[in-house]
Amino acid sequence: MSKRRIFVLAGWGLAAGVFVAGMSAPAAEEGSPGPGPGVHAWTNSLPRAFLKERRLRIYSGADERQELFTAEWSKSRAAAQEFSYHGVTLKRSTKLQALPAASSSWREIKVLDLAQGDRLLRTLATNLAPAQPGHGIYCQYALGDVTLFRDGSGNVQVVPFESAPAGLIIDRRYSRHELSSAAAGFLETELRARHPNETTFLLLWSRGGRLRITFLDLVERETLVLFSPVVDIDRGKSKPGGRLTALASFALVDNLWAFLKNPVSSTTRTVHQGVQWTGTLLERQLRPRIFTIPPVDAGSGMDLVAWEQWLDKHTDTPRERGSLRLLLNGEGFYPEFERRVSQARSKIDIHVCIFDRDDVAIQMADLLKARSTNITVRVVFDRLNTRGASAAAPATPMADGFVPPASIGPYLRKGGDVRLRPLLNPGFSCDHSKVFIIDEQYAYIGGMNFGREYRYEWHDLMAEIEGPVVASLQRQFDKKWAQAGLWGDCGLAAESLCGKKPERDSTNQANSLELRRLYTKTFDRQIRRAQLEAIGRARNHIYLENSYLYNNQMILALVKARQRGVDVRVIMPGENDFAPGHSSNLVTSNFLRRHGVRVFFYPGMSHVKALLVDGWVCFGSANFDALSLRLNREANLATSDAEFAARFRREVFEADFAKTRELQADIAVDWSDHLSDSLLNPF
Repeated sequence: MSKRRIFVLAGWGLAAGVFVAGMSAPAAEEGSPGPGPGVHAWTNSLPRAFLKERRLRIYSGADERQELFTAEWSKSRAAAQEFSYHGVTLKRSTKLQALPAASSSWREIKVLDLAQGDRLLRTLATNLAPAQPGHGIYCQYALGDVTLFRDGSGNVQVVPFESAPAGLIIDRRYSRHELSSAAAGFLETELRARHPNETTFLLLWSRGGRLRITFLDLVERETLVLFSPVVDIDRGKSKPGGRLTALASFALVDNLWAFLKNPVSSTTRTVHQGVQWTGTLLERQLRPRIFTIPPVDAGSGMDLVAWEQWLDKHTDTPRERGSLRLLLNGEGFYPEFERRVSQARSKIDIHVCIFDRDDVAIQMADLLKARSTNITVRVVFDRLNTRGASAAAPATPMADGFVPPASIGPYLRKGGDVRLRPLLNPGFSCDHSKVFIIDEQYAYIGGMNFGREYRYEWHDLMAEIEGPVVASLQRQFDKKWAQAGLWGDCGLAAESLCGKKPERDSTNQANSLELRRLYTKTFDRQIRRAQLEAIGRARNHIYLENSYLYNNQMILALVKARQRGVDVRVIMPGENDFAPGHSSNLVTSNFLRRHGVRVFFYPGMSHVKALLVDGWVCFGSANFDALSLRLNREANLATSDAEFAARFRREVFEADFAKTRELQADIAVDWSDHLSDSLLNPF
């Protein structure tokens, strides 16, 4: 359930503070155009800014042509770092309001001019860059990512991430949220020394001839990035008859056409949906209980040999050999996957939930179209999720001049030879899987779709797979491809009977380990069954990370494990792409903390879907909610390999624990949060 956020989040922010005068910079800029007339005037006359609660008024220009800009934001409810981060687009008022009277509740804030702002940011960049040549930091911003480092002469340099010098050692990765907090901490020291009687500041600075604006509140511990007013492109806007067209398309294509060409699978999937929806309504409610929280038991974990035997019997899934390489975040996955696509020799198969139509998705589409002229490229995507994502407003500004296509399907088909088959959604069923295969040699599985949030905005995880298990993943794709075609269920039957069967190879190969594919399918909830049983068997530790922890049965299983003395820790995002989901997570966080489970908030949005139980790892596309555990089709990988589990614990969970902030007291919630929690439990 990777819903795109419907509010503007990041942009450059203080992360862009590393781009100081005199440094080389990436060619790309964020999506907002150059300053409008009112904003441009700020370079000639210092604006005046006023604050009331979380509302900001900025007056620019001389009296006779003065303009008013406003901004509003909400307080972050989950403290994931020292300074919370917000990105807000300024609104230009059509009617000028008089400056607030001195006796009003509006208070004027300190505005730092361009000279002061640029000087502070130059000092900041110098302090952020590692002192040792050959070492650098990774910085993420709205349109891309860069590395900041010192050259052999000790000068600070900044280059696009893909242009980083060979052999550069990255000492620290900063997301926008992390960098904004680190930068705000540095600026606080400087500002308190220079302006001891001020606590709120509007910081003006420039880059490439453009004005940048940052608001900093030292008392409320907030940073605010203010974007210039933008002219919206044709994305996320309601069109006349648009909803009616979408409804008709869902009725005629996703249902009527689906039942005509896939009568058996569409019927069973629809019945499955009804059964599972009923099941979610019958799950237990969260009832607070009073009990003594036992100390954590440092003893041995569950018997992994017996556990794998249980999985053999109760999930009916084979053990297969393969090697795994973890690819964290967009900078870890996208460049590597694009390299594999560019080097592919025979075919590329893509099974994705969302193929968006933003700039990142279009770049991927262009690469696939270019390769389709000389090798086979096949793409299947979930029609309902892709349509919904493409209709949502952009979360961050895109490149100047970028105009998205009306629909990704026709765009993929035009100008190349990409073979495309959308997956239909009878009975509101969805396919949430993400499995990409190159030359039947490399496979990729995890939580990332094709879109801007996965490349530049969210914390996420994919894994590259090699070895015999890839043949089984290829087999699953071939069957999916056949079923999505014109012949539907007949095509699936033919492929199942006559298609190429994977050869079972259980021999130990170099760097390979024993893997198990787990799925959520129609009337086969392998992932849910395995994860709940593993949590029930846990004796030492349970680490879980996800942005959608709504399922009461899963939550109660975690609490019961903690009652047995198990070290149970949960990582949730400090912000969420789905506002009701964030409300539900806050209620869940309070419930878990009261029952001894340690809850951590990740700065920004974490889309990782991972579980580690006593050395057993399970990760992939499945969230910890009813949609993934009961309803959607999902694909996960699991293993009890000790070496890989230790690496997964170190590179995923321990790395994320180091970046998070633990919940120490209940978060204030109200009736609307509890309502969201109750409504989302079936989802």
